[in-house]
This record gives sequence, C-alpha cells and structure tokens, in this order.
Amino acid sequence: MRYLISLLILALLFTPVKIRAGEGENIWTSGKFKVEIDGSKIVIMNNNKKMVVISSIEFNFTKPISISVKMNTPEKLSLEMKYPSEAKYREEGKPLYAQVDISVSNNTIEFFSDPKWSEHVTINMEDNGEHFFGILEPLYPGNRKSPDLRGEVVDVDIQGNGDQYHENYADVWSAFYMTNRGYASFFDTFAKGRYKLGINNQTSLYHRTGKLEWYISIGNNGDEILKEYYGIIGKPKYVPMWACGPMAWRDENKGGKEEILSDIKKMTELQIPFTSWLADRPYSNGSNNWSKMDFNSKFSNPKEWIGEINNKYGMQFMTWVGPMTFEDKEFPGLLPNFKGYMDLTNPDAVREFKRRLNEFQYSAGVKGHKMDRAEEQFPEMSPWYDKTPEAERRNKYIYLYAKTIDSFLSEKYDKDQFNYSRGAFHRCQPYLSALWGGDSRASWDGLAGSIANSMRCGFMGFPVWGSDVGGYLGGGISEELYARWLEFGSWSGFFEIKLDDTGGKGEERPPWKYSAKLINIFRNCASFRMDMEPFIYSLVNTSYKNGVLMKPLAYVFPEDKKTFDIWNEYMFGNTFLVAPITDSSSTRKIYLPKGKWLDFYNRNIKYEGETEINITVPLDHIPIFVKSNSFYITGRMLDGNSKLWKNGGNEKRLNIYAFPGEMGDRITFDYIDYLDNNKEKNFVMSKSNDIIEISSPPLSTEAVYVIKTDVGPKSVTVNGEKIKWEWDNAYGTVIIHLKKEEGFHIQIRN
Repeated sequence: MRYLISLLILALLFTPVKIRAGEGENIWTSGKFKVEIDGSKIVIMNNNKKMVVISSIEFNFTKPISISVKMNTPEKLSLEMKYPSEAKYREEGKPLYAQVDISVSNNTIEFFSDPKWSEHVTINMEDNGEHFFGILEPLYPGNRKSPDLRGEVVDVDIQGNGDQYHENYADVWSAFYMTNRGYASFFDTFAKGRYKLGINNQTSLYHRTGKLEWYISIGNNGDEILKEYYGIIGKPKYVPMWACGPMAWRDENKGGKEEILSDIKKMTELQIPFTSWLADRPYSNGSNNWSKMDFNSKFSNPKEWIGEINNKYGMQFMTWVGPMTFEDKEFPGLLPNFKGYMDLTNPDAVREFKRRLNEFQYSAGVKGHKMDRAEEQFPEMSPWYDKTPEAERRNKYIYLYAKTIDSFLSEKYDKDQFNYSRGAFHRCQPYLSALWGGDSRASWDGLAGSIANSMRCGFMGFPVWGSDVGGYLGGGISEELYARWLEFGSWSGFFEIKLDDTGGKGEERPPWKYSAKLINIFRNCASFRMDMEPFIYSLVNTSYKNGVLMKPLAYVFPEDKKTFDIWNEYMFGNTFLVAPITDSSSTRKIYLPKGKWLDFYNRNIKYEGETEINITVPLDHIPIFVKSNSFYITGRMLDGNSKLWKNGGNEKRLNIYAFPGEMGDRITFDYIDYLDNNKEKNFVMSKSNDIIEISSPPLSTEAVYVIKTDVGPKSVTVNGEKIKWEWDNAYGTVIIHLKKEEGFHIQIRN
C-alpha cells in the first residue's frame, strides 16, 4: 500500500497542469502585454510576439498541479495555483494554494504572490536563445571579461571576494538582468538566490523566500528598460557638480593634514585641477584608527584645514567610513562578530553612528564618504534587531548601509553631498552617488578587469562608476599604464586618482614623481574632465530617463550579436564611443556598431558602422568616436583649484557641439542648467530637406554653437533672422555666438 501511495504522489507531482477556465478567460491583455494560459504554461507576449514562456512557478521546489483563472479584469489577472500538501515542510494532507496576481504599469508586467506556507520560489522559463547581462560585477566565471552570462549558474548573494577574482572586492550584485530580446527581469527581494541561465533548454530563477515580486520590463535598449526599472526602485541619487570633476587621495596619509595640503598645493603649482579630495583610513582615534570616527592628532583642527581646502582651493572634502568598530565594543547595537559590525536596524546603533559623524566630521565640513568593508566577513547568522530573515541579511545590509549614510548626509547638506561604495545591491541607486570598482591590481590586467567590471555594473543599472586610477594593489607603475588609466578614468562616470601604494607602504605615484610628459597627460586628463562638467552633470542627473553614463555596446545595440562579448568599448552618454587601450601597445581593434562615426580628434575622418577597424593612437590619446545625430557640451561650471591660475573673470560660457544625423533624424539632449537652479532644458536637433534645425530654451550663460555641416551653408538664421556666423573650413563646422537668457531656433540651409 505504501508503495502505491508513493506512486500516486509522484504521478500528481509530474502530471501536466490542468487549466480550468471559461471561454476567453485564459487570455488577458493590458497595454503592450498579452498573457495566455496555454496548457501548463504561462505565455507572455509583447505586441503579440512571444517573449517569455513560464513553464512553472514553484513554491518550495514543487510544481503546481492545477491553475485556475480566479479573476480576469482590465486591471488584473489573478491565477489560483494548487500545490500538493507535500509542498509544505510539515504536510497537513490538504492541498495548498497560491494566488498569483498579474498587473501592468507602463512597460512593465508584475507577478506577485505571497503564500504564507512557502519559503522558496523558483520561476522556470523555456529557453528562447536569450543572452543575459547584469546580475553581478565580479568577472564570473573564471575571470572572464565578457559580460554575456548565457549558459552560466550565478549566485545572487553579495560576497567579499578578496583575491578570488582579478579585480578584488568588486562587490556589486543585483537580482536584475537584461537580455538581447528586448526585456529585462527583476526579482525584487534581498533574499539570496541562484540563477541558471539558458541551461538544458531552460532558465530558472530561484530565491530563498516565499514571496514572489517579479517584474519584466520591455524596451528597445538599455535606456528604455532602465527607465522602467527606476520607476520601480526609485530615481538614482542626485550628484553635485563638484563630484563630476577629478578627485584624488592616498591610501594612507602618513603626514596627516600637512601631507594633504602639500599634495593639493603641488597639484595647484602644476596647474592640475581638482574639485574634491579624500582622506582614507587611518585618520581617527580608536580601534584600527577608526572606531571613534573623529580626527586624530595628525589631523587636528579639521575645521581649519578643511576650510582652507574649501575656501582657498575651491574644493570639497570627503572621508572613508565603515559600518564597524573592529575590536572596539564600546558602541551600542553591535552584531556579535570580531569585526564589530553595527546592526543598522537597531535605532541605538544608527543614532550613535550619526552622532559621531555629525559631531566630529560634518561639523568640520566633511561633505561625503567613501563607504567600505560592509561585505567582508559579515556575520549573516547573527540575529538582527528587526528580525530580518537570515537569507536576506547579507544583501540587505549593503542596502541599509547606503540608505543610512545617505540619510546622515542629506539631513546635513540636502543634495550637496556625495557617497560612493565598492559594495552595492539593487535598490541602492536612490541612496548611493557612485560605485568604485574595488581593490584592482596596479597592472594592465587590473585596468582591463576594471573596464569589464564597469560594463557589468552598467547592465545592472548603476549610473555612475569609477575605478582607483593607477590601481589599488601596488605603488609605482609605468608611465604607459598610468597614462592609459588616467585616460580611462577621465572617461568614466566617477574620476578618482590614487597617489600611493597599498597602505602607503611602497613607491608612491603623484605626478611629480614622473616625467614632464606624464605630468602633461595628467594635467590634460584632469582639465578635459573639468571642461566636460556640464555634459557629465546633465547625464548623471537625468539618468532616471536616459540610463547609465557608461553604456555597454550590447545595452545600446541589443540586436547586434557582435556586441554581446565586447567588454572593452562603451558609449559615454549617447554621443561618444570610448575604446580604452589596455596593454603596452598603442594599437587595438575596435568594433563600430550601426551608425555613422567621426574620429574625435579629427572630425573629418568618418566611419560607417557595423565594421571593425584597427587604430593606433599616441600615448596622450584614447580612441574616441563621436556618433552622428548627437550633442555634447563643454564649459567649466566649477573652477576648483584652477581658480588660482585661470585668466579672465568668472563669466561662464557653454560650448555646444552638434553633429546632425541623416535626413529624418531627430535627437534631444536633456541639459541640466547648474546656474539656473538646476532646471532641465532640452536641446533638440533635426535634419530634413538639407535643413538642420536646432532649438534651445533660454540659458543662464552665453553659448557658442559648433555645428558639423561638412560644407559651408547657404544661410543661417536664428529665430527667423539672418545673423553673423563663422565657417571653420578645416573642421567643416558652422560657429554661432549667442547671448544668454534668450531662447533660440537655429536654421541652417545647406
């Protein structure tokens, strides 16, 4: 008899699902989505094209034995799924039920269910040949730089990887991925999980939670998909103008405040501009020169010397922080662990953390933090004050760390503050200004690995990413490597430069230790970054609708199979294609996707897209291409320390570079006018019948338009009136000078 019962149970588990629905109830349409219950499957279509086929939704690793359509209204489709009693750990002999509600908002469809008897969720989908991008920053598997995760098993669980991967502690994870088929998946949970991507004709998404909150968003490219994603998790955090410029630091300031001021003074004497500076640990009293969170005797009178950095040099100042006290146990609300991690759900711990930073740092003018160490040897088994389940603790802690530090800074400075971290999880974006790519090696492989890390973070929807320029693990490096890393850093979302060896032990690498040639490259990279402030500032603060700054090629061109494995090229905004040099040679192959491209340094050199080229550049150039039908803007909005050597007054000016596309093309650039209360203003350009038209609202500065037309125009009008204009025959550009505080409609006839 027992044998017959076992056979009956197996038959129930593996019997195809029976759908009980009246005529027409098994098809539901909302917006662009159509959901069809087809036998044992749930088919999701986008504009009547099959997109995702769910073969089963398992709770506690058990498939349903039947599905009923419980409700079919324009707003919602509710399915009742019946599971055998064995799906619950302590079976009660009765069937178990889970209601799955399906709804649509904009271009996103959501699946929600919360059966109280479940502790595990698995979504099984048919393999449709998708390629998968995102989920994690480390170069998994096996230090592979390609971002394509098809055919891999990936754990969704933050780990402090140490030296497991070449880049060290590149610790960003997300239960979010994009595909090349016009959709992305987001499982909204902090619970650890495991994804099997396109293996044995199936993709499976597992999380150790009983709650299903799963979203599928559609779009033609990464920008469109992330606009949907940010609609779920919240807009990315505002980034102040001063954080868009260069920043420098040492791993250890052995000379204390005098060394910091000396470094800034020497940079100023070399006319190398900066807008911010950082002090890394150690700088405090207490355990590991941190736990008291104050400034020790080497950094005494912080208000005075930080004030000098602010007032004399026009720069902002930041410090290192960690969510632990190490061996110092004189702190409320610590988790039981030798690292002394704070329980960030314990009000006493958060209150004391805030008090110390307010009293010792913010009162002295510290305006931001480098957030470190939250993912190392974390005591995930220790119970929390708010009873967060063990399976969620590691991932949720990173999120709480970002949210907690942001709350401290926001209360003191509102939006005029900046925090960046090496560890992050989804939902950190509204609370984290930027990421940096962990403790990379000071080597060519470290540079290459950092670029690959940045691409993975772009797919995960983290808008601003940077690396320790020159590498973290190592001191003096070759001039060639230093130059190439500086160039990459200046074309990253966040540009920060490390000036010494690990722990300040070995050979340091400030520019004055190198040749005049390297100093000039250093200066040019920093100066170029300063000139790009309005462009970068506009990109980072419209990322909620325009996507990440460093866009992987498969993110922009998902239909192009040749982009899937590319890790060493990216779009910077929607204007530039950047292709860093990652070895000691000056030559590399570059793939140019669909479109027309201009050489950044010689804009008379043009390339047709969907082709591979070989290019050689000198040491002071990084391969850059400008996409037709695009804008970019330059103009130094903040001077930083360059105010001490710049000529002329304080009058600001924008240079607006426009590259018209083909007939019928139209492009919009969303400009954030820093000098006009951060108002968003739109530049619009179109081309039709040999007429180029550009419109702009009133600006707070004078503007010079440089418009690529190749041939001298027959006429140029502004607001319908002919004006004086210049023609640059060498570059094939029309140059127009316009006054501030006026709106313009430019028309150029060729």
